Amino acid sequence: MKNKSGLSIVELFVIILILAILASIFIPFYFEILERKRVVKVKEDFENIGRSLETYFRAYKTYPEKEGELHICLKELLDKKYIDNIPEKDPWGKPYYYFGDENTYILTCISKEPIIKYSNGEYISK
Repeated sequence: MKNKSGLSIVELFVIILILAILASIFIPFYFEILERKRVVKVKEDFENIGRSLETYFRAYKTYPEKEGELHICLKELLDKKYIDNIPEKDPWGKPYYYFGDENTYILTCISKEPIIKYSNGEYISK
């Protein structure tokens, strides 16, 4: 008789089954971590922009009075060097939105449920 080395079909199937079970356990955790990182990025962006808006407010006694996509509405902050950059899109690929009047501003991320809103240094819940 020949001495065969290697795995039988059953052994290979058991290994694949174990790997599939491990993947089904750990893949959801991976995607949850990615989602948390995206939310942290949004909050980081909003807090940086909020600080710049507060500095602008102290200088001009008003917030930029505009409404629409964030990077378009706040171009003035870039031009006047209140902030180094304004992200065009959120971590999910959709634009951030800005609403500002004389005394208040609202930064909005529509990609996450519930929608993330930041206004005058605080997060707003629906």
